[in-house]
Amino acid sequence: MAARNDHLLSLLLAYSGKSFPAHRARLLGQKEPQMRIALWVQDIFPVLRQALGDREQIISNTSLATAVMLASLEIISPTAFGYDIPWQRHLNLARDLMWRRLADLRKTARGLEEDRICAFLWSWFAYLDVLGSLSGGMPDEPSSRFRLLEYITHDTGDEMYEIDCIMGFTTRCVQILAQIAELARVCDEQRLGPGGPPPSAWTPGPVFVQRAHQLEQELMDSMSQPSPLCKHIQSVEGKDRQEMVLMNEAFHWAGLVHLRRRVLGKPPGHEGVQGPVKRIVACLECIRPGGSAETGFLFPMFTAGCNALDEGQRGKILERFRSVESNGMTQVHKARELMEHVWVSGQAWEPLLCTEFVG
Repeated sequence: MAARNDHLLSLLLAYSGKSFPAHRARLLGQKEPQMRIALWVQDIFPVLRQALGDREQIISNTSLATAVMLASLEIISPTAFGYDIPWQRHLNLARDLMWRRLADLRKTARGLEEDRICAFLWSWFAYLDVLGSLSGGMPDEPSSRFRLLEYITHDTGDEMYEIDCIMGFTTRCVQILAQIAELARVCDEQRLGPGGPPPSAWTPGPVFVQRAHQLEQELMDSMSQPSPLCKHIQSVEGKDRQEMVLMNEAFHWAGLVHLRRRVLGKPPGHEGVQGPVKRIVACLECIRPGGSAETGFLFPMFTAGCNALDEGQRGKILERFRSVESNGMTQVHKARELMEHVWVSGQAWEPLLCTEFVG
């Protein structure tokens, strides 16, 4: 796509032009270079805004890919464009374009290749959207995120339990996590908002409790399903396959931790919290250090780390964080610092969030 579109090609150049020097600087322990790459992408924003504002224009996969890449670059390398635009704003733009793109697909004739590209972009976007919302991203219309994530390129129900090679977990898992994120956002406002009781004294209302228990059961049911890998990666070797299965499991356990801590208000020492934390650590111990699966484990690692009470568990998680941090992605460094601040202060991590993206 980039070879046929100057804007997407410019963004790819900006991505590589910023990412490699930043990665090298981190490996060498040097200050990241301040690069002026805004000129490469200065024409992208008005083009995307124009596409979104023109209701008659068909949203292309290229426009959608551009918006998703903008959000991704801002996450791994903030202020990459020479000015401060939070990743949440880029992600909101990508969400609006995704809505339009899916609507256009239903109305227009398209080829199999178009479907495949859109499915790839959906997986990429869904990962950013759900983990961003669980990381305290900007709220949108309450049910819109879940409705968007109901989109599946193929309609067969069995494929909901295939492990998506882009996300690292199943489509069913991401749908449940989206609902947990929305429920947690509402409860966070009550639990941590001004004028309310201390967080430790907050209790959820009966409607939240009922919904949380439903989602608990849905997570457990999803985790119990056979989870084959998606069709794109059938040739993967045994150890890689095992690591993907473990990653899918860890994301389910992380969802349970968020549900029980943020919605049901259980304390960190509750067995309903510490049990999933132990399971995440057990999954992590079976993941090879330095591999791609370890990098994809950031969200479950952070979730377990912020709730781990055992010093041995914390040490294992911190060691893996430092391993992933050597890749040079800014969000890993920020997540590690936030986790360590939680350990020192004893505070919950949610009110400490600023612009962190945990994923």
